Amino acid sequence: MPWSLTTLSRFWNRMDNDTLVQLDSINTKIRDIVYSIKAPEHMLFDLDSTLLNTYGKQEGKGFNFHYQAHGYHPLLCYGKITGDLLKAELRNGTQYCSNDADKFMISLLQEYRAKHPSLLLYLCGDSGFASPDLYKVCEDNDCKYAIRLKQNQTLIKYVADADAALFRATRENQTD
Repeated sequence: MPWSLTTLSRFWNRMDNDTLVQLDSINTKIRDIVYSIKAPEHMLFDLDSTLLNTYGKQEGKGFNFHYQAHGYHPLLCYGKITGDLLKAELRNGTQYCSNDADKFMISLLQEYRAKHPSLLLYLCGDSGFASPDLYKVCEDNDCKYAIRLKQNQTLIKYVADADAALFRATRENQTD
């Protein structure tokens, strides 16, 4: 192997914010090279978060009530069609899904809009990302979005007529 544990340890110990910016820049440059070979017809951003469990006393860990565990709660954005990781940001474990998701997406949406002005942009996310701030960022960057909403009485009221019409239209065959 061309590397040793000591070399890796030195790399990780020297990592700082500048290193993270440089790694992000490398990711962007690789994406540019790939797109120069075959440009996408559209981009579907898949916004997500997850829990990275921690043990011991790591800086920035926190208790996440959704996962009922201690850890970090990073934001992630994948290309839904390719599965490529487009952007990641490590966050404190106590952060709610949508906290700063709008700020997280701004640079990525602006990059795609600047480099590919005619590219159709779409974003999907689960109900944890239902945030007016994120909607605005998408709309400001001409990105259509589909974000799941948790069921609530207001939504039930708004869709009652459509729900009844759908039931009537499919009453005879609700399995196909």
